[in-house]
Amino acid sequence: MNFLDKTIHAVSVAALAAAFVLYAGCATAVDKEEVQQKANPVKEMHAEALQAQEAEKNKLQWYGYEEGLAKARKEGKFVMVDFYADWCKWCKKLDAETYKDPAVVAELREYFVPIKIDSESSKKVVHEMRQMSMSELAEAYGVSSYPTVWFLDKDGKKVRPLNGFLPASDFVNFLKVTRGGAR
Repeated sequence: MNFLDKTIHAVSVAALAAAFVLYAGCATAVDKEEVQQKANPVKEMHAEALQAQEAEKNKLQWYGYEEGLAKARKEGKFVMVDFYADWCKWCKKLDAETYKDPAVVAELREYFVPIKIDSESSKKVVHEMRQMSMSELAEAYGVSSYPTVWFLDKDGKKVRPLNGFLPASDFVNFLKVTRGGAR
């Protein structure tokens, strides 16, 4: 390799190195810019976790019949027994709107133990020392339309029923009257 070839080779290697550094610098700048423009995935995950936490906070915990009655007796709370049917649009509206309202959830958590009964189920429960299906339990409570929500005292004695759908604000008032009038 003569002097000219060595010079051209050295210049070529230097040019390639300079081009690589320049390219790498540009790529890094573009990557940073792209990252800054994109949403922060950690921040998004944190926001999603906070939303999930908030949704959980506004979610009712439903109990089975025997479990709910025992819990109410132990904690001295009223009982709310929601009799529903899968095909009932007003039952679904009650679930989707009223039972998800933060004021309703707060009132129920503080003073009531919520129980949900599928009025058409053959699943067995124990009521007044007798085993029966959930549909028989609905009959025992005199349920003839849906939704029907029965309110009981801490000892499981009937206080009052609510037939049909109520929006959240009216439902909260109904709960307050029920717990205030039953003492």
